[in-house]
This record gives sequence, structure tokens and C-alpha cells, in this order.
Amino acid sequence: MAYPWTGSIGVPHAVAVLSTARGCGATLLTAAAGLLVDDAVGRVGQTVVLMDADTDCGGLTDLTRYWNATSASGVDGLRGFAEDPIDLANRSVHGYLRHVHTGDARRQDMAVFPLGPGDKPGEHLPTNGTLQETVGAAVERLMELQGCLFVDCGVVRTPVTLEVCRRVQHIILVGQSEPTSDVETAEFMTWLTERGLREKVLGWVCNDPNGARSGPVEPAGVPPALMQLPYDRGGAARIAQGRLPGPGSPLVRALREQMLALWPDVLNDGAMGAR
Repeated sequence: MAYPWTGSIGVPHAVAVLSTARGCGATLLTAAAGLLVDDAVGRVGQTVVLMDADTDCGGLTDLTRYWNATSASGVDGLRGFAEDPIDLANRSVHGYLRHVHTGDARRQDMAVFPLGPGDKPGEHLPTNGTLQETVGAAVERLMELQGCLFVDCGVVRTPVTLEVCRRVQHIILVGQSEPTSDVETAEFMTWLTERGLREKVLGWVCNDPNGARSGPVEPAGVPPALMQLPYDRGGAARIAQGRLPGPGSPLVRALREQMLALWPDVLNDGAMGAR
């Protein structure tokens, strides 16, 4: 589904990014998309929020720990949000956001809502049965900020993943360009369809590190890939530092082109009418 340009500046969207298999690059894609939106419209006031909802691995939390980010809270993200004694309905996420400052003047309207700190993924998350409700409430609070929200859900199919998918507007799957990944993508699509979430799925991204496929990728049971992203070691290293790679990056170039085709208003800084 293509989104026609309407002339609005920095239109926010809430998107869940799901991995069809561990190590397929969904966390990198989540961070890259956030950096790209921030670079395009952060200076005109659009906020970008990255949320880590991968309670099994916490890859986005690990990635963004190396960014120059600050928090006004003594604890971060879901850990602090869950330990806050205020009722979920009235809880604010502002104190738990890590505000990103990378030295780039444009990067002042981007924030991260990470998992709680710890040596093991999820070790400080609530274990009293409230995690699903806590994550769902956090998504709602972040959507109320009217920013562009990207939620990294990881690969696990849990009630937490389901709760995120029910709250956001869109779902994107990320898989690799291998036959085994085709099967995993189809299985994940079936899992979402059985739970009434098929209409939210915009499609899937084929992360193609080896360039093994040059033609369309169409696993049985799922629509054609939204995009195929090339491997870009240098670009990945820049993203790991919290910085958007330059225009020569094949990853960023492909991602920007596809986001303009899918959500042109997300990257609109007020000059798109002349394009």
C-alpha cells in the first residue's frame, strides 16, 4: 500500500519491527529508520522515539548504550516504568526516555525507551505477571507523544510481542534472503494472521547481506518484499555510534528511497512540494 503525499510535515507513525529469525538485522533497521527520520525532520520539530520491546535479547538497548544518550531518571525504560508506583493509566514515560545527543545539531529530537539495564537481557523486568500490561501502557504513552515511534520486538512470539502489535499502527517483518528464512517469514505471517493482525502488516523487508538474490523475493504465503537492503558494513558501524551514514551509504540510500515511497510525509521537511 502506497501512502500519497498530503503536504503535512513529519507525519508520525507507530511501527512494530519484528525479526523472522535472530540476527537478520531488524535492530539495525529500527535504529537506521529512526536516525533517517530524525535527520530529515528533527530540525522542524518532529520527535523520533525508539523503543526496545525485545525481552529476550534487548538488542536495541545494547546498541543504543553506546550512543551519547542521557536520561533524567535513575533507572531506564521498562524497568523504571514497571517499578513506578503510579497507576499504569496515569504513568508518564518522560522521565525514562534517554535523550540522544551525538554532537549533530539536528539530533536533538530523538529519544530511546530501553529495557532496564543489566548484564542479562530482561533480568530487571517485572516478573509478577504485569510485563504485558506494562509494555502495552508504555507503547500507548509513547504514541501520545505524537512522535515517529519504532518498536523493536525481536524474534520471540510472546504475549508482549502480541500486545505491541495490537497497539501500533503498522507491522513490518525483517528476514534474510535464504530459503530457510522464507519459511520463517511465512510462519510468522501466519501467526499474525491467526491473531487478527494481518491488516496491520505492511510487508516484510529482505535484508540481503550476501547479495544472493537479485530478483523479487516472494515466500509462499506472504506478499512481495517491501524492500531489499544491501549489506553495508561501514554504514552499520556508523549507526552503532548513533550517527546516520552519509548519502553514499547503499543501506541508507535504499532505505530512504523505500520510505519515501511508503510514507512520504514521514520524511517531509516542508520542501517536498517542490519535488
